[in-house]
Amino acid sequence: MPRLHPAHLAAILFAASPVAAIGGDASGVDPQALAQCISNADSDGARLDCAGTAQPACIAYAKSRYPEMNPVDMQLNCLDAEWQYWETELTRVYTELLATEEARGADRAAALRRMERDWISFRDARCAYDKVTNGRGTGGAVAEPQCKLNETARQVILLMSYQRDRT
Repeated sequence: MPRLHPAHLAAILFAASPVAAIGGDASGVDPQALAQCISNADSDGARLDCAGTAQPACIAYAKSRYPEMNPVDMQLNCLDAEWQYWETELTRVYTELLATEEARGADRAAALRRMERDWISFRDARCAYDKVTNGRGTGGAVAEPQCKLNETARQVILLMSYQRDRT
């Protein structure tokens, strides 16, 4: 039987938790707090500052719920949980912008699709670079998901700004 990576085990433990955490998320990440942070921000820079703000509450929840868990595993789970929030937002904002661009012309929609595919490749390559350049141990293991969270948040904010400009 294959062994689970500790980060995957942590994610399974959090996902299987029957106890609701802040905002109903078993990880301790509060999606409503992140959405409120974005909504209250008065600039794209301030919106981008919302990335990572769920980490302290998530870590605190993990420490209280799973005190025996390795702190790095807690951090990896929390980074992944918040990244999932930003991924969901990315899908929502991209779908909305794509509908706007499709209404404005097939060439615009095709350009957006191409940009998004290329951005995914860029994000993954950039974050793989961060992993390698921060060491193959804990530093690299944490750098890659931190990068994915930040880059995905940055893309969400960018696409939101495009949508605002078009409506």
